[in-house]
Amino acid sequence: MMLRISLSGMMILCLTTAAWAEGPLHVRNQFPPHLMFLTPAPESPRLLPRKSLRISLSSDYAAVFVNETSENRTALIDMEMTVLDFSLEYGLTEYLTLSADMPWVSMNGGFTDGFLEDYHKTFGFPNYGRETRPKNEFAYSLKKNGAELFHATSGGLHLTDMRLSAKVSLPDAGQIISALSYTLKLPTGDYGQGFGSRGFDHGFSLLSERQFAPFTFRLNPSVIFLSEPETAGADISFNHTMFGLFAGGEYAFGKSLSLLAQVNYYTAPFEDTGIEPLDTDSLELALGFIYEFTRSTSLEFAFCEDLSHAAPDFNLHLSLKIKM
Repeated sequence: MMLRISLSGMMILCLTTAAWAEGPLHVRNQFPPHLMFLTPAPESPRLLPRKSLRISLSSDYAAVFVNETSENRTALIDMEMTVLDFSLEYGLTEYLTLSADMPWVSMNGGFTDGFLEDYHKTFGFPNYGRETRPKNEFAYSLKKNGAELFHATSGGLHLTDMRLSAKVSLPDAGQIISALSYTLKLPTGDYGQGFGSRGFDHGFSLLSERQFAPFTFRLNPSVIFLSEPETAGADISFNHTMFGLFAGGEYAFGKSLSLLAQVNYYTAPFEDTGIEPLDTDSLELALGFIYEFTRSTSLEFAFCEDLSHAAPDFNLHLSLKIKM
């Protein structure tokens, strides 16, 4: 595992050359069964100036493989997926920033199965039985007593549940900048295909940041309250409350470039399924950079690695942000 993390870090450093921008990396765990729930995501405590607008266009490409069976449940997830996210942030006042996220998902068989098998074999990483499945063939099925939770299909571009957020600044505590964030999930996704829950999940995050130039450190504890999800068939055993913790560091490599490393953890939304990736808490590592072209335009890149088998095997993240 340490070798895998080191290789990931070397890849990021090779992709970046000389050079500050504002983090964190805004990457979310794209594990397909978690798409129906609101999950915590990294966020900065810094608010936008009054009447200013920021538009973000991001793309994530992830590979996921799960093939497990318990006493009365089966889970088969063999796919590669693209997630396109359109986000708007608006500084309503100096102390309040509002935002909206609209994620779209496309699932398919992909093309990296052969590469991943060779990669895992070369470095001695577990392959989770990927070699027993046809290469680059799509499958997504969660069953309880033989009944499907939903009926997912390959291809297309599908809207998932949207998110609305409000971020309020808190009085500074010494050198620590902090804010309180509230997020509400709207049931806009197709629950019949596993892209939503028809529920209004919501949650709170305490955002904090401390600078020791050229380093910046962030810590965000969070709590999320889940509503009972609807499915196309079998019912779901789930936890009504999730807890999360994000921790990250940023190094200002210059005036335009920042290098970042961060981990995002949250407790499992599913309960007592007997399927390890569903019952396991999520832990994902992200390594990347933010490059500021101008004071209003920046590019964000991240490579995300699963540390718990409750996240994609890998996720490549790219985002363009424009301030107005």
